[in-house]
Amino acid sequence: MCRRVFFKLLVIVLVVPLISCGGGGIEFNYEGPTFIGPDPPSSTSQLPTEVVSIGPISRLASFAVNGVTYDTSAAGITVNGETGVLSDLNTGYVVIVKGSLDTAWTIGTADHISFDANVIGPVESVDPVRRQLLVMGQRVRIDANTRFAPPFDFDALFSVDTGTPLQVSGLSDANGDIVATHVRTATNRQNYQVIGAVSGIDYGKLTFRINDLTVDYSSALVINLPGGAPSNAMALIARGTLGTDGIFYVSELVNRVDTAEFVDDSHIALTGYITHYNSDTDFSVDGLPVTTELRTIFLNGLRRDLTLGAEVEIDGRWSGSGKVIAETIWFK
Repeated sequence: MCRRVFFKLLVIVLVVPLISCGGGGIEFNYEGPTFIGPDPPSSTSQLPTEVVSIGPISRLASFAVNGVTYDTSAAGITVNGETGVLSDLNTGYVVIVKGSLDTAWTIGTADHISFDANVIGPVESVDPVRRQLLVMGQRVRIDANTRFAPPFDFDALFSVDTGTPLQVSGLSDANGDIVATHVRTATNRQNYQVIGAVSGIDYGKLTFRINDLTVDYSSALVINLPGGAPSNAMALIARGTLGTDGIFYVSELVNRVDTAEFVDDSHIALTGYITHYNSDTDFSVDGLPVTTELRTIFLNGLRRDLTLGAEVEIDGRWSGSGKVIAETIWFK
């Protein structure tokens, strides 16, 4: 039996006896119920038809992201800003899937799949002891979940020559590091790319920084950025060429996730790190604002475990206020 269906039955089994007891009904602890299990379940609220799912591809054959298997036969596919095909994707690529779900939340139909690498650029340094690389000003962390495309494995990656162009997909943590889910060589040495949060913006010089990389956007085409221009803390995609002076001259700036296309009350599935935290009702995962409710269910942890840097998987819905309302949060 599917784990998601099993969880719904478990909730009924646990709650119904409580309803039949005296004492004036059910009192829910603010911490929320905690269940220990390998996979997060779907919400028990009314199921929407639209879905946006952001996370690594866990299975390419019978395409799956965030525990849902998608029919991709009619899906449009975009790879690093260009039209692609399903064979351009790999297990471990972090993608954005837009489509619809069935009533059990286990099967979906993908209308569009977009993949953008966190960084495409040259290796600047390697540190096998810390399992880190510096790629075009971005610190890349390698762990047991990182997948490699030939000729790389763990040892071969940390033997790579500086200047070798790599393509890295992964999840950004609270420090702006890329926790790599897939690493491969980059095939195009002219078209480089980086995803990250803007800092140190200089509107006079039309420059900003993404971690240790200086970005010049004086000649950039700006697409779907809120306010029509970059601003500090904005998460975006920059595409362009790396100059001999080490400055990244971008031809295109794109919003990392265009939430203007999200439909109210659509289902949101999201895997990532908490990159900004004010409170348990005001935090962000990979740049997307998230809030919780009293009825939010927590798996493998408690509400108080919502902290900066925590890795989570969220099932929720998109609200008209521009936030993901988390219905289930699973601590990974």
